[in-house]
Amino acid sequence: MHQPKLKFTDKFNLIAGIIVPAIAITVEASTHICARTFFDPIPSVWHLMLVILMPLGQLHVWYAIRRGTPDRLRLAGFVNAAVIAVSLFYSICYLPFVPLAVLTVLILVGVLPLSPFLSLIVAITMRQQLRKIAATAPQKNLALGTTGLLIAFGFIFGAIVVIELPATLTRYGLQMAASSSAETRTRGIRFLRTYGSKDHLLRSCYNQSRGTTDMLGDILSIRNPVSVKEARGIYYRVTGETFDMSAPPQRVAGRFIPSDEFDYEDDQGGTRIGGKLKGLSLSSSKLDGTIDSDGGVGYLQWILTFQNSSESAKEVRAEIQLPPGGVVTRVTLWNGNREVEATFGNRYKIGEEAQHRYKREPVMVTTAGRDRILVQGYPIQPYGSKMKLRLGITVPLLLESRSQVRLLLPHFEDRNFRVPNYVNHKIWVDSTRPIATEYGGMYYGPMPNGKFMLGGQLTDSDLSNPERSLLISRVDRDSGIWSRNPFEAEGNIVKQWIEERTPAHLRRVVLVVDTSASMADLGPQISSALGVLSQDIDLKLVLADADWLHETERTGLVATGLVEASVLLASATFTGGADNAPALRKAWDLAAEAPGNNAIVWIHNPQLVQLGSIEEIRRRWQNRPYGPLLYSVQTSKGSDEIAKGLDGINEVKSVIRMGTLREDLQKLFRQLSGEIKTYEFVRSVKHSELPEQSEGYKTSELLARLWANDEVVQLLNARDESVNNIAGKLAMRYQLVTSISGAAVRDSTYDSAIVNTEPVIRPTIITAVAEVETLLLGAVLFTLALIVMRPRRAGGGSFTVPN
Repeated sequence: MHQPKLKFTDKFNLIAGIIVPAIAITVEASTHICARTFFDPIPSVWHLMLVILMPLGQLHVWYAIRRGTPDRLRLAGFVNAAVIAVSLFYSICYLPFVPLAVLTVLILVGVLPLSPFLSLIVAITMRQQLRKIAATAPQKNLALGTTGLLIAFGFIFGAIVVIELPATLTRYGLQMAASSSAETRTRGIRFLRTYGSKDHLLRSCYNQSRGTTDMLGDILSIRNPVSVKEARGIYYRVTGETFDMSAPPQRVAGRFIPSDEFDYEDDQGGTRIGGKLKGLSLSSSKLDGTIDSDGGVGYLQWILTFQNSSESAKEVRAEIQLPPGGVVTRVTLWNGNREVEATFGNRYKIGEEAQHRYKREPVMVTTAGRDRILVQGYPIQPYGSKMKLRLGITVPLLLESRSQVRLLLPHFEDRNFRVPNYVNHKIWVDSTRPIATEYGGMYYGPMPNGKFMLGGQLTDSDLSNPERSLLISRVDRDSGIWSRNPFEAEGNIVKQWIEERTPAHLRRVVLVVDTSASMADLGPQISSALGVLSQDIDLKLVLADADWLHETERTGLVATGLVEASVLLASATFTGGADNAPALRKAWDLAAEAPGNNAIVWIHNPQLVQLGSIEEIRRRWQNRPYGPLLYSVQTSKGSDEIAKGLDGINEVKSVIRMGTLREDLQKLFRQLSGEIKTYEFVRSVKHSELPEQSEGYKTSELLARLWANDEVVQLLNARDESVNNIAGKLAMRYQLVTSISGAAVRDSTYDSAIVNTEPVIRPTIITAVAEVETLLLGAVLFTLALIVMRPRRAGGGSFTVPN
């Protein structure tokens, strides 16, 4: 059967209703021009299926009209109604951009945003044509009536609601969680945990511009949009994870991001570690140590080499846990074969030149809380370039008894680079006395010079295992220990001796328990450890939560006594990521209100995000020197933002983790109760002639640096600004990395020793790759083109349509 030649209406319908939408979909799926400029019209595969329905459905209806047979219009009627619904939905989405599209229509760019409107006009036109053909049939066609239109509309808009509902609920919950009202914020966090979409919540942590076809969500957030920073804090409260710990969203600003190629670094030069950077890895690690157990002093030298195999320069960041009391006293960077030593200076000082000309130091080392340092190296050039640096750490050995000392090795607490499985830490330790260790796979033996050595290789997990350490014997001497002090012109000496400490009996112990989701399995261990506390200790329990309960309900968060504390702990809900700052403020007030020797025991997972201000906690100790001691018991590895904020406060102690949480807490409680005696090395200086050899044991001159580090802590503990400058000068003279001093490898063209750098905000680096949706769309549209453009010669310019 021969069809008549195409009329103007047929050509218009073909071009405006099929070809233009197909081109618009292809361009958007391939380039994401609209997603990057305005909003993402196809944020998921489901949206892609909806938009493909428009040209494919229009093509089917167009052929049905060309056939002109009234008995085959039922499917065409329903398809046409569905196309009208989809076109109407996208026309509403694009409505705000119509003026811009009209202005650019002459250069063809504006045709793309107008394609939904053209599709809607063509669909309505062809529905009228279908009705005329159906009018010749004896029976009424349900699909072309009002009922059929409503059925198709209901189906399409029901599908749209299902697709868009997670995004809408998430944005509604975000608005509640970012409210100025604490009660509303609490409801918002709980709403997001129940109804929110993790994928959409994660997407809000990257981009808060209008991102999808979620029109209702846009209306809800247009008055008070949630910032990216707020979204990241909310994400942590809801999930207990930072946004960059999770796989990245499928799309950011219209681009597909494969999780294995994700590269996000918007805080270069800052202090936050963030996620692992693509292409940045540790290529070698060598840790050497020299231990004088009789003198109670050790020195560790950790040489690290990092490699960058990506296509852009990277900054390496590592937060390193030092041995208790350890201090960094040397930093070296290799420049080719040349070793460049770091200078030590005031970490908060900004020289006059630095204020006018910003420049990064290649390597910077600063403290990041008690016994922790932050190492930053930039730039590591791309394409396989390496950076090699050395950290020298002076270590006071821990006294287990008068005849034994213990050494814990440094390890990565957090890092932004990968440690490949094939890279192990090479260990070599020599000691004046025999060594016992729980590290497996190590070789040990005496050396010809009378010393003892321990060597081997450890995986990164073995190195950071808190249950493993080196136990070294020693000879106890009543005559004491001494060394020369090479840093003082007067030639004084540093003396060291052992004191037996029995802590004064505590009047009150305030226990702060983090109720983040990651702590859920540790509640029974905490309850069991409480059993070792005596009944006469005034025990308070404060729960840290993620839902602002310290501002709203204020009940069910504090318990008094062992029994009430055990009941409250057993009924606590562990969920999301708790904000420990309000609980610590409450605990400080409870500990300070009772006279006597009181302590706070903070049991927590790493607080990965600073949710509230820590200044109020710092101010409490600054206004009341020698206030209650805070014992931080961290349950797992990770960088803690609160611990960083309390850096430099001597009352904050880090509890050494050597066993299970229950065992370590029991030991701590017994020490605080005075049941367990402890031994400590005490150091002082003596301005006198050198002692005779028989008067004591002479050890390494590193002892002077340990004394100086103690002095810096004591000076800062006075909370007197007038002595801070003295403490800073002392730290720089003895070359110490402390809470007020740092080390940096200086650029030869720059005068400032240590510069307090500001973060460099860099855009997200996203790798464009071929998408599955694009390939799928290409195949569909290619098939569509073959169908449309397949002419059969049956008379001039006419189309032949098979029956």
